[in-house]
Amino acid sequence: MTKYLLKRILHGLISVVIIVAIVMLLIYSLMDRALIFAKDGTYTKRSDNDRVIYRYTQWEKYGYLDYVTYNEYLNSLVASGQLDEETRTAAGAIGKKAENDAEIVKEYVQKFTEHYTSLGYKVERLDAVMLGKKTSPGGRQQLFAHKDKPLLGRLWKYFTGVISVDTTSYVEDDIESRGLTFTLYDPIYGGEKLSPAIIGNGTKHKYLLYFNDEFPYIHQNLISISLGTSYSVNQGIDVFQTMTETQGAKTYSMVTYPTGLVESSADDLHTAIYASGSREMSQMTVDRFTDDYTNVSVKKTNMSKIGYSFVIGIISSILAYLLGVPLGIMMAKRK
Repeated sequence: MTKYLLKRILHGLISVVIIVAIVMLLIYSLMDRALIFAKDGTYTKRSDNDRVIYRYTQWEKYGYLDYVTYNEYLNSLVASGQLDEETRTAAGAIGKKAENDAEIVKEYVQKFTEHYTSLGYKVERLDAVMLGKKTSPGGRQQLFAHKDKPLLGRLWKYFTGVISVDTTSYVEDDIESRGLTFTLYDPIYGGEKLSPAIIGNGTKHKYLLYFNDEFPYIHQNLISISLGTSYSVNQGIDVFQTMTETQGAKTYSMVTYPTGLVESSADDLHTAIYASGSREMSQMTVDRFTDDYTNVSVKKTNMSKIGYSFVIGIISSILAYLLGVPLGIMMAKRK
């Protein structure tokens, strides 16, 4: 029996890998990648070189290719100590055309080209688009390199990134008191209600484990599942997030924010995610939050998509037994 189960599990895993590989081959190699911009309002508003750059940025976001700009290359040299800030500024001032480059620009453009060409990238330079004597709003000169991702590499990255564990080293900013805190009284409820929680600082999610009065009563953000980014139904949102987020109208309740402010809100503070520098961006976040864990989802009245799927599946299973078993017995007795 054990051998049979292991064999079936192995066959199932192999089938999953083959199916995902076929889907990736269809989407990334055989379908027109420009289709992802069919309903993209931002893309239609871009023009000239800005539209080209936006196109490559989105293709990188959705996993079609690796994309590196000339400025990113110079910044990496500064970070590694190979270039000082003053030289980086001078080298980054590429001309409207290649013949307009200063000598220092030519030197580093050549290094950029040689480096990424040796890695299999294609280097492209877009000259400035002029309107008379001025550069058009979207026509600023650009220099970048790009390379399509191979199927095997894409498969490996997908499966190794499906499951991720949140750690206190997630936040790259220099923050104080990096670590985990356990509390029996969740501050979201004013610190008076018995509700155990594990709160992180330096992690991606503020709450890694918490209890509340909503089924299944114990919730966690420690382990996350990533199934890729959607561009058809909820553009730019993680597929698993679209499956698990609640739907419908906002539902309001009295919320106690980290600063002590209490107000009626739909914010779900248990979903707080770290966003560097976000607290100082507006007075509203300053009044409510004490750190940069300000990116929160809102509570809604209806279940998530996966919630409805579970309910429908359970109801169909119950009906199958209630109707199927008696009908099966009757058919066996009265052929």
